[in-house]
Amino acid sequence: MLTTVLLTSCEYHTQAQSSNEYDGIDISHHNGDIDFASLPKRIKFIYIKATEGRTYTDPRYRQYIKGARSNGFKVGSYHYFRMTSSAHAQFEHIRKTIKKDEQDLTPMIDVENCDGHKKSEVQDSLAVLIALMTSHYGAKPLIYGTMRSYNTYCAPKFNDHILYIGRYGSVKPQIKGTPQRVIWQFSEKGSVPGAKKKVDLCKFLNGLTIKDITLKGK
Repeated sequence: MLTTVLLTSCEYHTQAQSSNEYDGIDISHHNGDIDFASLPKRIKFIYIKATEGRTYTDPRYRQYIKGARSNGFKVGSYHYFRMTSSAHAQFEHIRKTIKKDEQDLTPMIDVENCDGHKKSEVQDSLAVLIALMTSHYGAKPLIYGTMRSYNTYCAPKFNDHILYIGRYGSVKPQIKGTPQRVIWQFSEKGSVPGAKKKVDLCKFLNGLTIKDITLKGK
């Protein structure tokens, strides 16, 4: 069953089209040069791509995390999950790259493909990575996916996590099962001061706040 989360399409049509109606952004090297001092201070969070698989590190990661944190933004890092290497190998790469003392927010795992593996295999490997990251960082990672990829590979097994769901436009995401905590990535074409290229715009839903994704002690 697909459970409708969030507000009505009519309510979100106006919100999703307004550049002022967002809570955070997520970025990777594809976003190019960013002047973090010029980004709007109203941005509540920034998620930055850090790693992918067992060896890849985003070439802008160090620059971005330093720039964002030095300008007072709450920052989290995300890992692009692959089935081409083991969960343990990916975790070692994550642990060495995503430094605990540089994280304000709970880390996130991006799940968008299966690399030719069965859903059950994806879920088993993902569960191992989640356990390792939870133990290391002290919080269950957020799970990112497009609406299609999350429903295909993750739902409803991981619906107890805070979900970060990409569905661009004014139509709200629908998730299999009953998710309760969702961040909606509603646009990939956001224009914000300080960023020359378009960025992803994201919004808290269903009463979720920055406190829910902030690591303890931050």
